[in-house]
Amino acid sequence: MPTREYQMSDYHTYEAIGKGKHSTVYKGRRKKSIQYFAMKSVEKGQRNRVMHEVQVMKAFSHENVLKFIACYETQNHLWLILEYCVGGDLLTLLSQDLKLPEPSIMTFARDMFVAARELHSKGLVHCDLKPSNMLLDEEGRIKICGFGLSRKVSTVVASSGTPTQLSRRGTPCYMAPEMFTQEGVHSYATDLWALGCVLYECATGRPPFTSTSLTSLIEQILEHEPAPLPAAYGTTFKNLVSGLLIKRPHARLTWDQVINHEFWTERGGQYLDDLGDLVTLRLPPQPSFDALAAKLKSEDLAARLRMLGNARASGAVDVRDSFMPVLTQSLRDSVNVSRLSRIARSNLEREEVGSYAPSGAAAIEGDPLQVAAIHEDVELENPDAELNFTAPSGNDDLDVDMETEDVIIPSAPKTPPRGGRRGDDDYADENRAENFADPAESFGDEMQSDSDDATRIVLTPSDRGRYTADDEFEETSSSMRRLAPLPAETPAVIGRTESRMPSLAARNDVLAKSVDYDKFKKLCTHSTDLTVRPIVSNHRIEVVKDAPHDPEKLPFKELSVDKMLATSQSELEAFLTRIYRSVAHPSNVQEKVNTLAYFETLCTEASSANVLANSSLMSMFVRVLGSSKSPPLKIKLCSIMGLLMRHATHISDEFAKSEAAKVLAGTMSDENSRVRRRAMAALGELSFYVATQQRPDASQVWGITDSVIEVFIKTLEEEEDEITKHYACKSIENIVSHEGSTWIQDAFAECRVVSVLFSIATNDAVDDQLRGTSASALARIVRLKSETLHPLVGEEDCDGSNARDGLVKMLRDRERKVQQAALNVLCRALVDEKSRLIATIMEVQTLLPILAGLYERSQTPIIKAKSLLAMALLIRAHPKWLQSLCKARVLPMLDRQPTQMDPYLQECFDTFVTTVVALVPVVNTGILQYVERSLSTGLSSENAMRPQAFELFPVLIHLLQSTVMRPKVLTSAFVIDIAKYIRAAEAEEHYPGRDELRVGVMALLETCAQCTNELIHKVDALTRHLLPALCDLLEGSAHVETRFLALKLIYELLLPLRLDLDIATQSGLDRKVVAHHLDQLLMQDLFPMCPALIDSEDPIPLYALKLLSGTLEIEPALCREIIALGLAPRFFEFLSLEHTNNNEHNIHLCLALARCKALSTQSLWDFDAPAKVAQVCAYSYERNVTQFVEPALGIAATLLRRAAADAPRAAGDAVPSEITPLLEVAPTLRRLAATIPDGALARDITHSLDTFNAH
Repeated sequence: MPTREYQMSDYHTYEAIGKGKHSTVYKGRRKKSIQYFAMKSVEKGQRNRVMHEVQVMKAFSHENVLKFIACYETQNHLWLILEYCVGGDLLTLLSQDLKLPEPSIMTFARDMFVAARELHSKGLVHCDLKPSNMLLDEEGRIKICGFGLSRKVSTVVASSGTPTQLSRRGTPCYMAPEMFTQEGVHSYATDLWALGCVLYECATGRPPFTSTSLTSLIEQILEHEPAPLPAAYGTTFKNLVSGLLIKRPHARLTWDQVINHEFWTERGGQYLDDLGDLVTLRLPPQPSFDALAAKLKSEDLAARLRMLGNARASGAVDVRDSFMPVLTQSLRDSVNVSRLSRIARSNLEREEVGSYAPSGAAAIEGDPLQVAAIHEDVELENPDAELNFTAPSGNDDLDVDMETEDVIIPSAPKTPPRGGRRGDDDYADENRAENFADPAESFGDEMQSDSDDATRIVLTPSDRGRYTADDEFEETSSSMRRLAPLPAETPAVIGRTESRMPSLAARNDVLAKSVDYDKFKKLCTHSTDLTVRPIVSNHRIEVVKDAPHDPEKLPFKELSVDKMLATSQSELEAFLTRIYRSVAHPSNVQEKVNTLAYFETLCTEASSANVLANSSLMSMFVRVLGSSKSPPLKIKLCSIMGLLMRHATHISDEFAKSEAAKVLAGTMSDENSRVRRRAMAALGELSFYVATQQRPDASQVWGITDSVIEVFIKTLEEEEDEITKHYACKSIENIVSHEGSTWIQDAFAECRVVSVLFSIATNDAVDDQLRGTSASALARIVRLKSETLHPLVGEEDCDGSNARDGLVKMLRDRERKVQQAALNVLCRALVDEKSRLIATIMEVQTLLPILAGLYERSQTPIIKAKSLLAMALLIRAHPKWLQSLCKARVLPMLDRQPTQMDPYLQECFDTFVTTVVALVPVVNTGILQYVERSLSTGLSSENAMRPQAFELFPVLIHLLQSTVMRPKVLTSAFVIDIAKYIRAAEAEEHYPGRDELRVGVMALLETCAQCTNELIHKVDALTRHLLPALCDLLEGSAHVETRFLALKLIYELLLPLRLDLDIATQSGLDRKVVAHHLDQLLMQDLFPMCPALIDSEDPIPLYALKLLSGTLEIEPALCREIIALGLAPRFFEFLSLEHTNNNEHNIHLCLALARCKALSTQSLWDFDAPAKVAQVCAYSYERNVTQFVEPALGIAATLLRRAAADAPRAAGDAVPSEITPLLEVAPTLRRLAATIPDGALARDITHSLDTFNAH
């Protein structure tokens, strides 16, 4: 009997079980049977991707691959008939159970690897393995689906391929690190990485790398290791997952290693045979990946050999793989995260149709924070979101601003402008499951899951109606456009490098001014703080499944949206009249609900919404809603009105006469919670629409009366369904984002609303999303009306309970939106003059660790930025916070901040630095004025209280230790203050705190010793103030440690400056004048101290010799000063093998003195110089002490020349007895001369020896 050919008409269609951007999945049944199928309806525009997916599924017949049944084409859609899996998808299971036990994971892992190996054996790479693409049948068996992005390994090419071949699509949370690089290719290894991510998620409830920021997510995948798996899981499972998540693709577990992994021996090895059978499935070659792997292996080997060589040179004992970068350097270097983010954003904007229809008005008229806030990052609200990283054709240079092509955004037909309402993308749609696919490649693989409904990507706000692609890619902060990017070699904060920079002095000698509070006020608001999202059909609030309608039961012929809009005016009026009659005339409630269910499908596009919202249907819907008793009918009416008010760009005043606000407010008293939900959502959309109208009487015209406003507030105050509360909160959040109408402030910006929102935001029992919305609404009210701040930051709130603890609790909240709102409230409080007292009231020990933790651990640049802003404001208001901030080690956190930052974070970072630096002169002035007053008034009581000014002295040390702060702090004025501190600490008169100041000054000088490269450029302050103060300290201090530190600093500052007087020239000073100052300092202060210094305790003599030796090397003429001081005999005395001061610095001193004509030859004989030099030469030769060889030979040659010049001799004359010791070691001297690189010296010593026939 031949098999029957089934048609589309042979299937019954039931409820929708999954929905995506371009498709809907229904549960279906074949007529006259009990066989159920998944029926996937796809838009025809996705034909290419659908056909690709069909071809892949038809090629497989495997228990772990979703089975393809048939494919049909109707007038508007393509239909896929697929195997029906009653268990839904793995993502839904994980969202319910969070974590799975290891036995269950092993079962799922068996299915995953078996399916993946089956695909790979056919030469196919899936390219999008993730939980939502893994379905579960009635037996709990995994079935892989979602082949829309799959490709043959034979078609995968390297960087020379075509754009189509090089396309980078996928779900970032599950993409291997190499796929973010320019060299990465799809391979078996990328699929194995994705399976590692899935196994990790099965054990922890989340992927190994997650973030709401795309740039942050990519950085995590490239640089960070995932958090350790819970201890409850076995070692073999952990090893398997960690092996699959190795970032180097060539080092990742291979198929052979997976199949033979010891994990499969656990629990009796029940799947050993299944895994063993996979060996028989041969894998086709993947030449592109093999070439990449060979290249990376050679690079890693070269890097390891370099490290081994460096380790041996430094004496290290081993070189471990853990010291290697997590990703091969060439791969890491080829990643441009900003470019990837820009590309993804560009592709999103081309593929997405916004939630609220576009309008001609700006986001918020005249608000630069909204108009200029265009960012390149993409906000990921769900790990399951798919993105397209393929650069648009002809736009491969997206790492710079695009100037050649505008991104074309679909827009609605021209309609009357909706006054003041934001542009299309400012109301980014968070309510649709979108894979953002292009027609050729990106077909939604949602299958039978509701999980895709939650998949949503929200762009940082931008106004598509007003900005071209050039605008979108221009990096701007929320308050000003970003300056042109610095060259790659230019540090973001000048002076972070430790190398000496000649122009440093001129760059940073301007005293920092305190940041004005007006600038702080502007920085308090980021564009995301005022983003508004839809109220109706908001999946963050509630997932509402579309109720299907029965076309056969409609009293008219249904039309699609396109066909309805294509009809003539008379036909359109007739069509709408039939709908009107069906709903308005007495009829069966089910018939009305069915008609409204169909009508609802016409309300989701701006073009149709404008027509329908301005028809008589809306007024009729209000009348029916007011009179109906049927909950299903009320639900549909409220839903339709909400949709129309959400999508329409203009609603005529005729509708205002229907008293829609009053009727919706009255519907809120309905006993049915679902009715109240829909009514509140619709009332919220209506109120928000009214709030955006640029007319003072809008609230009166539309009937937004006190009683209507009371509905919102009472919904929050009373025992109400959480979803209804959330709709009310979202409505208030949207409404108070607009500050153009005074009625908004009068309605919602009051203590009562603040109090109830605050209580919701701080209630742990409330859903996270609701708490986030409440906190955001609260922060927006505070921005709108500063008077509402006082209850939150004062001693008590409106209800008399302590509110500051609640604010701290919000800062600690796990929900990012709550954290951001709390930071907004805190920053606003610190900016507002009346509430600024919070800086002195809040507990430092409580608040500061929280803010520091948010800055250090948050993955969101906005949270980081606002944390810095809050700390800057606290410091600005009260210096005590600066001391605590240093103790909390916030400055090292700043030092670790990458130089390339988000523009808003960069602005707040710079503001924080400027605020701190501006306090340094204040701190210095306070301490020095106290000392001056104490000394002038004779305040010397031992019992006097410790001055508070001294408490901030350690801050100066912390700032100098910070690589970010040091270049800003270390000005000429600060160097002068250091000199004043030295003199104040060493003052003979006693005053309270002097001993403590001495300890602090010692610590400060120790820190200065670490930043001499920067200090040396403050030439004038150094020569006129700091060096003289150090000389006084060296001479006057009774403490050896203090004197040594002073001498060390003098040596490290004076000599380099005297050697390189170009530093003085670059500072705008006369090099001769500077040289004169330094020489005077040496001759008048330092040289006279040398006799005492060389007799001091170690290591002072060593540094004294280093100073003198270096000085004479730079300026030999100063030898006369040394000789005049009578120091020459001492140095030749040190030139003894037994003396502790016999070092290379001393022997260079002796060489300089021997060559100085001011020292007579007889004096050298008196010093016994020849014998001592001969001993040193012999010792250097025997012990191979190379550093003594050249200076010793130089002294020997000088002594021989002097002897020959003082007593010219004829042949046969006796040799002067004084140089006999040198002639006795002539062979040694000749051998040493042969080893030195200085040829002139070698010839000199040889010639001198020949003069005396010494061999």
